[in-house]
This record gives sequence, structure tokens and C-alpha cells, in this order.
Amino acid sequence: MAFIDDLINRTLNGEGNSDQHTMTIFSIALQLKAKNILELGVYKGATSQPLTWAAKLTGGKVTSVDKMAHMDIWQPPEELQPYREFVMMDAIEFLKDAAKKGNKYDLIYVDDWHAYKHVKRELQLIDQMITNESIILLHDLMAFTYPIYHIPENTSPNSEWEGGGPTKAVFELNKDHWEWSTIPVNNGLTILRRI
Repeated sequence: MAFIDDLINRTLNGEGNSDQHTMTIFSIALQLKAKNILELGVYKGATSQPLTWAAKLTGGKVTSVDKMAHMDIWQPPEELQPYREFVMMDAIEFLKDAAKKGNKYDLIYVDDWHAYKHVKRELQLIDQMITNESIILLHDLMAFTYPIYHIPENTSPNSEWEGGGPTKAVFELNKDHWEWSTIPVNNGLTILRRI
């Protein structure tokens, strides 16, 4: 399986802001035997690749949501196309619609707009579409400062990190309802689950 070598190489040698998490993301999807995978925020598709390979192996599907399609976005090879759908849409609007439909996800990856209110709302909506066996992965709780958590202060209105970013949104979660831990490399990858 040549794709495994590629995923390992990206984990060990990748220079992207989430590359070192490639095998972790792939492994978690496999461990969950995830059938319904949701990716919020795609950028160039670096995380789409391990999620889609895992979906192929589990017989699942990845729904990748972003309100923009980057010029260099990863396009799945023909053998992976049945396992991934790209939806060009705002993540909050997508989640509202998915919650109304009663959609449930085994694995959700969150790495889109990082403003505190945006991520807080995403987590509120996500709570409606997971089970206690679901895992939520959030990137960038240690952006710019890893291995230390990053809560940006004095951000300008409408900036991507406005209000304290994703770290503040996670830190405010009820610890009687949620638990999490963060892998302190490559801007941090937080593993979150409902208790």
C-alpha cells in the first residue's frame, strides 16, 4: 500500500501546518472504523487525504466542507472519489442543516475559521450530531505557541482569531460533559469527546 508510505513521509517530513498529524488522523479514523466523517475546513486538502484513505478502508465517506475552494486543493484520485464529497458552504450553515436532518458523525475534524464565536457555535451544533463514541479533532489550539495553548488577545474585529480563537471555545466547555487532550506538536491537535 504505497499510500501508507506517503502518509508516513508527510508525518515525518511534511512542512505544512498540520502535516505532522497525518498518521494520527488516519489512525483515529481507522480505530473508530469511522463510516461518517466530517471535515470542516479544507484549505489545500492536507487532512482530506488521510481521512479519505481511511474512509476507503472502512467503507465510509468523508464530507469536506469549506466556503472556498483553494486553487491548489487536493483532488482525490479516481479510486478515492466515491469516498469523498466536497461541499462549498459555510460550516455553520452546513451544521445547522445537518442537525435538522439528524445526521450523526463518527469523526469530525475542525480547522476552518478560528474565531471564538464561530468555533463555539460549531461545537454547540456538533454536540447534536455525535454519540459518546464519536471523536472531534480540532487543530490549532496551540497555533504559534506550541507546546503551550494559545488564546490570542487584542485581536481586531472580524479577524480569524477574534475573541480568543478555538482554544477559548474549548476551554469553556463543561468538563462534566466533555474531555480532551492535545498532542503538542504542529500547532496542536486536540482530541475531544463527549463523556
